[in-house]
Amino acid sequence: MSNNSNNNTLTFSIPSSTSDTPHKILLHQAANADEDQGLSETNTGFVMWPSAVMLSHHISKNPSIVLGDENSPNGDVMELGAGCGLVGLTAATLLQQQNDNSSDDNEDKVIFTDYNPVVLENLQKNIELNDFDVDHQVLGLDWFDQEEHQEQQQQQLADDHDAGSSEDCTTGQDSNNTTTTWIDVEGNEHAQVRLILGADLLVCTNDADLVASTIDSALVDGGKAFILGADQYTRFGVQNFPDACRQLGLQVTVQEDLLETNFAAEEVDGEVQHGQLMGELELGGYNQRASTMAHDFTFFQITKPIVKAAA
Repeated sequence: MSNNSNNNTLTFSIPSSTSDTPHKILLHQAANADEDQGLSETNTGFVMWPSAVMLSHHISKNPSIVLGDENSPNGDVMELGAGCGLVGLTAATLLQQQNDNSSDDNEDKVIFTDYNPVVLENLQKNIELNDFDVDHQVLGLDWFDQEEHQEQQQQQLADDHDAGSSEDCTTGQDSNNTTTTWIDVEGNEHAQVRLILGADLLVCTNDADLVASTIDSALVDGGKAFILGADQYTRFGVQNFPDACRQLGLQVTVQEDLLETNFAAEEVDGEVQHGQLMGELELGGYNQRASTMAHDFTFFQITKPIVKAAA
């Protein structure tokens, strides 16, 4: 790992599950970012966050999360609240690695989403810094838009049903009477994705409902979401997030205290050490020695059940 202070570019070494050579990810942080992370809600996407490092390490060591298997639905991969894009870039690198080692190219697209236009511009810059040929998009996404979009689709479905329609009449409908699109900040509809990845999304109290509704809107039936962030003792919304998901019919499992789990630590001479991971976390702003920045992490694994067609 390294930090080039001259151009505000960071280099992350994400471990590989198939090689001793780590994945190198280059990231540029926006020049106007505050030094004190988290003091401004509008500044969150400009700087690196430790949870993105944790999630990137996890999917790199467990590439089937990104690559999928025979039971995975079709669809693309989304990084929600991408910020600098480390998680999405790691996912793209894994897809690229699979394409390089296979005669059949994986055509899945990686969709980087955030809200702030300057953050989106910086995301595009970070994509250009890294060498991969995987199809990708950078799109503005507002969490506040998704619930209303779903309600509009459901109202349209109800209206079509009342009118006796037997065919799909509008984009975003299917024969199971479920909504199948999410909407970007320009009002354009997009097909639901099979995988959503997100780091440090839960900051404010209302984020629990907003993130849950966005996942429900953007995730295809049978799809999965992996959300990782600081624990409930340092972030509002974390404690309420599982219930917010379950109220929408999403299935949730919660793993806490990630720094104490096997995937986050290494045992050296009988002692648990975090080694390279801790170095990467510190590069992402984590400070184990400062009480205001030292915290553990919570990991949410979310599945959207498959809706059976009506008989």
